[in-house]
Order: sequence, then C-alpha cells, then structure tokens
Amino acid sequence: MKKVSLIAALLLCTTLSGCAGSTKDETVQDQDVAYQQAMDVGSQALAIERYSVAEKSYREATRLALRRNDVGAIGDASYNLAVTQLAADEPSDALQTVQNARSALAMRQGSEAHATAGGLPQSSHGAETVESDSGALSLVAAASAFRLNDLGIAAREARVATQSPDTDVSLRGAFVQGLVAARQHDSTTLMSAIGTIQSAKPPQSAVQKGDLAELQACYSLNSNPQQAMNHAADAVSLRRETGDYRAMARALALEAQAARQAGQGQRANALLAQAAQSLGARAGTDADTDPLAAQYMREAGSMAPIQPFKARETTQ
Repeated sequence: MKKVSLIAALLLCTTLSGCAGSTKDETVQDQDVAYQQAMDVGSQALAIERYSVAEKSYREATRLALRRNDVGAIGDASYNLAVTQLAADEPSDALQTVQNARSALAMRQGSEAHATAGGLPQSSHGAETVESDSGALSLVAAASAFRLNDLGIAAREARVATQSPDTDVSLRGAFVQGLVAARQHDSTTLMSAIGTIQSAKPPQSAVQKGDLAELQACYSLNSNPQQAMNHAADAVSLRRETGDYRAMARALALEAQAARQAGQGQRANALLAQAAQSLGARAGTDADTDPLAAQYMREAGSMAPIQPFKARETTQ
C-alpha cells in the first residue's frame, strides 16, 4: 500500500492510491491500469497544485470505480476528489463530493465487490478502506464546513473523525475540533483537543507538531499574548516545513493577532502583509486574488501589492 501525503488547504490530508492485486485477465488488467493511472496522475497533479488536472483525474477514477461497482475504489477515489477540491479552495464542492460518496457507499453497504477477484487495485487509509472508515470523509467534511464558517457541521463531522481507527485521521479530527472551539471561545473543548494531540504516541510528525502549536497559540492568545506569539511562530515554521502554505498563512495571521494584543502593532501589520502575499502568490494573477489575502492586506493597512511578482504574458 502506498500512502501519499498532500496539502489540503486548511488541513494536510492523505490521498490514497491503489496496490497491485492478484493475477487477472488482460481486459481486467487494462481496466486496473486505467484506474491506477487516474489515481497516480491525480496524486502527482495535486502535489504541484495543478488542481484542475487532479480533479479531472480523480473524477475519472471514480467513474471507473462506479462502472465496476467496486466499493473500496469508490471510497478511495471520491475521498481523493474531495481532498483535491478542498485544496483548491472549493469547500462547497468538497462537501457535495462527500455527500455523493456517502450515498454511493450507503447503497452498497455490505457489498463484497471490492474484495472479489477482478476488483480494482485495493487501497487503504491506514488499516481501513474509506468505505469502512467514515472518519476519513468526515475529516474532509469538517475541514470544508470550517472553511465555510459552518461551525455546527464542522464540530459534528470532526467529532466523527476523532473516532476513526486511523490515528492520523482521528488526530486531525481533534485539531479541527480545537479550531472550532477556539472560534467559539470554548476553552474546555480547545484544551481537550490540545491534550489529545499531546498524548499521541511518539514520534510526532511535523504536521501534528504544527497542529499542537497552532492550538496552543489559540489557547494562550488572551491570557498570554507573548506566549501565543511564540507558539504561532513555531506553527509558521512547521507549516512551511510540511508545505502547508495556507495553514502557514493562517498561523501568520494568528501570530499577528497575538502581536497586536501584545502592543506590537507594527509587527502585527508586517505579519498580516506576509500572510496576504503568501496567499496571493498561490493564485499568480490579480484576477484570481484570494479574498482572504485582500482582507489580510486591508487589516495590515499596507499599500504593498499582494502579488509583487505576479505572472505576466511575455512576447518573443
């Protein structure tokens, strides 16, 4: 089983790719190759932020999985599609994909199609396939709902994700729970989420360390803004290390908030401008400027361009 780590906007999620199965006839092998190629192309495109290519590939993978009525492949491909849409900052589309995936899997509940000879290459999320681990889809739904500021749905889906047998999924679910709690000023739930991540079996990944630092910054923001600044700065470094640049920008904005509360207005403005330019660089053109980037730059009161090195057409 091959597990590929990818960036998913709010969250660093994990996409799934297939493994070789038993020997099959040439027709089935050709179908397996087509599915595997779609999954691989999607993974490669997502890794370099070619979201439209990744989405097209994962849609093709889900089509092939549906054609074969392959439960495991349907779950894996649709999960990857939802992750891609979230990474592309399309949380509404990601939620719709999760809903479609759940409907498709529910009508096949108890089906053994994914385990029969001739099935598409099986995939797993840790020890479980997506169709048997609703936590993976709930994690994407929680992150998407949080992005849309639908905190009720985000909290409910995150709670389901925390019950996943996959440790990575359950810990990310706790992280989203903490983010929701911070936004709702629920210090009890926020502290519980921090405790869950702190108690994770070592060694902790950079992703988990970044999650912990960000939640710790949220928790200490009002009581100890200087400490919050330090935690947020750690989160910035860890998000940069993992390549989760949207989360890095969020941590920069959190550090700015702490700096402002600590009376360091100039530093706060600089941090917000940095967050704005990081988000702006993702688009590459003024026409695609991230609204959050524009908001950060306004809050910074800066006249600096959001995209100082934007792409331009050149002529030979």
